Amino acid sequence: MNRTASHRAVFLDRDGTIMEDSSYFGDLDRVVLIPGAAAALKTLQDAGYRLFVITNQSGVGRGYFSREAVEAIHAHLDEYFAKAGVRFDRYYVCPHHPEDNCECRKPKPKFLLDAAREYGLDLSRCFMVGDRESDIQAGINAGTRTILVLTGAGRDTLAKQAVKPDVAAEDIHAAATWILTHAS
Repeated sequence: MNRTASHRAVFLDRDGTIMEDSSYFGDLDRVVLIPGAAAALKTLQDAGYRLFVITNQSGVGRGYFSREAVEAIHAHLDEYFAKAGVRFDRYYVCPHHPEDNCECRKPKPKFLLDAAREYGLDLSRCFMVGDRESDIQAGINAGTRTILVLTGAGRDTLAKQAVKPDVAAEDIHAAATWILTHAS
């Protein structure tokens, strides 16, 4: 853990935010990245933001795929993004079924709070980016600024207007642009 790095971070949902959401999959062949995700994350990283993936993977708890399948997808993402010079500081994965009422499933902010403590982050200078209400609520609950991307389930989430993000962005590239122009 490098505590001398930036106190700023971007927390990213995985499915529907940096990769297409294929609904409960653990198969590498189905991984499709959101166009422009690597370039967007590179600009954030180059600006001094740490990058964390915060993902609910209830397919593990439902028995649809294994924790190892999730880790294989993350290794694949690491390999792909490394080619663009992007490195994720850590993946935080909730493998539980929604009915387990665990402490780590978004919208609970446990993983964001853990990252803040473990990496010396100032959550008021951080952003949560995701396509679902649970992503935005986790960011609000942790005290970050929030960005709803309209990829994945984002358009449906926006239409419900159940939770108010700081901004809605067309995709991860637009979210990165907003962050860079609205950072404190």
